[in-house]
Amino acid sequence: MTVSHVFFDNDGTIVDSEIIAIRTMLRNLEPYGFVMDERTYAIQFPGLLERDILAIIQRDHNVKVPENFLQSLHDEHVALFENELQVIAGMDHLFHNLKTPKSMVSNASVMHVERCLRRVGLLPDFKGHIFSANHVERPKPFPDVYLYAIEKTGVNPEEVLVVEDSPTGVSAAKAAGLKVVGFLGASHIADGHGDILYERGADYLVDSAVELERLFGQLGVK
Repeated sequence: MTVSHVFFDNDGTIVDSEIIAIRTMLRNLEPYGFVMDERTYAIQFPGLLERDILAIIQRDHNVKVPENFLQSLHDEHVALFENELQVIAGMDHLFHNLKTPKSMVSNASVMHVERCLRRVGLLPDFKGHIFSANHVERPKPFPDVYLYAIEKTGVNPEEVLVVEDSPTGVSAAKAAGLKVVGFLGASHIADGHGDILYERGADYLVDSAVELERLFGQLGVK
């Protein structure tokens, strides 16, 4: 496989943000009677938008929250990310030294991705594009944001490699016809997650930045 462009997901792939988001959501929902352990939450709602997660919880668990719940949750996330967000071990080195063109493809907003990269010191190393679900009608697991990224970068889909941590992201990338690395190096990843990513179509699995760098070497990604 010739790789001319790498599409990275952001949350749970570059930055260890998913565990912060999970804990914040569960902490904020507890006063309204919803209790779930982190592992179960991570398995049931991997890579989904928070508005969609909340809608599912409200529907399936008869939970009622104030109208400003999502805005309050967002404000708390921003504050926590500024103070607690960390890069996933080794991904800063890999990201900084990657010479192959790279872009970010995320369900989150461009502002969020930029904020994350700035927080962990990687924004100056990023010369590519940030593609968000906000750019398209349907977020991951639909392929729209990846198809949009392909169109805007003009890359050959056969020469694109995607790095994703969630079943939602893997499904989206595979539906767009792309090769996908399932990344298992984030703090929220539970046992059996790799099997789920394989079921969704992941072509490769790696459990750390070191393994990802090794795979890049095998595929000729410099």
